Amino acid sequence: MEGSLFGIQLMTAQELASKVMQFFQKNTLTLIGSIIIVGFGWLAAVLIGRWLRRALLKRNADVTITKFLVQITKLFIIAVALLISLGNFGITIAPFIAGLSVVGLGTSFALQGPLSNYAAGATLIFTKPFKVGDIMEIGDRMGEVEDMTLARTVIKTLDGTRIVIPNKKIIGEIIHNYSDYKRLDIKVGIGYNTDVDKAVSLVKGVIAGQKMVSQKPQPKVGISEFADSSITVYARVWCRQNDYWDLKFAVNKEIYDEFKRNGIVIPFPQRDVHVYNDKKGA
Repeated sequence: MEGSLFGIQLMTAQELASKVMQFFQKNTLTLIGSIIIVGFGWLAAVLIGRWLRRALLKRNADVTITKFLVQITKLFIIAVALLISLGNFGITIAPFIAGLSVVGLGTSFALQGPLSNYAAGATLIFTKPFKVGDIMEIGDRMGEVEDMTLARTVIKTLDGTRIVIPNKKIIGEIIHNYSDYKRLDIKVGIGYNTDVDKAVSLVKGVIAGQKMVSQKPQPKVGISEFADSSITVYARVWCRQNDYWDLKFAVNKEIYDEFKRNGIVIPFPQRDVHVYNDKKGA
């Protein structure tokens, strides 16, 4: 029984191999022609993609939209080449496209997550709330946009960390775009007995002496709050993204030095403790 079953399987495999060989012998030229068509299609896609990228960049087109259009063009050319090569084998294109549409409709429900990323990516590309090279902040994530595709956006933070964000996580969020300048907030506490006008003037002088500070918008310096142990002097300035940390460190150091030279006290946290002697309970 087992021997006869093995014999049947062997005959089936031999027949299949024979049919495959006959197919290749009969359609060798057609197969070679299809491979050549696909090869030319791929080469044409690469060359046309390069030409399109150069043409768009010469016209100062947006980098993100340029990448999107180049990718779509290349995929279209390769798809056309594949369909033409299938036509050489007598496979009609219309039923093939209809079958793909049915499969696409069925799989769209199972791929709602990934597909929503692509839909969100298309929205971001054409509404352009940011582009490659911009500094953006979304939620608690902030950095330079390094790359942007239909599915995800890659940003590089100030400390060099690369974060990949699915595009569907960006749509609907509040986006801060710092493409030109980033805001820097400086806070320093001074004692309640300190000359406030003098402290504010010293901070203004430090800010005015920094070339990395942008004058548009104008820097703002003043008192922001009255804390438990100190009066908070607050400075709001703007600078380029690459200068952010250098400026922050430099301003903090100069403010400390200026306060020390001019007798401005930066107080430690203080608490008043009141002790009551309850003689009745003694």
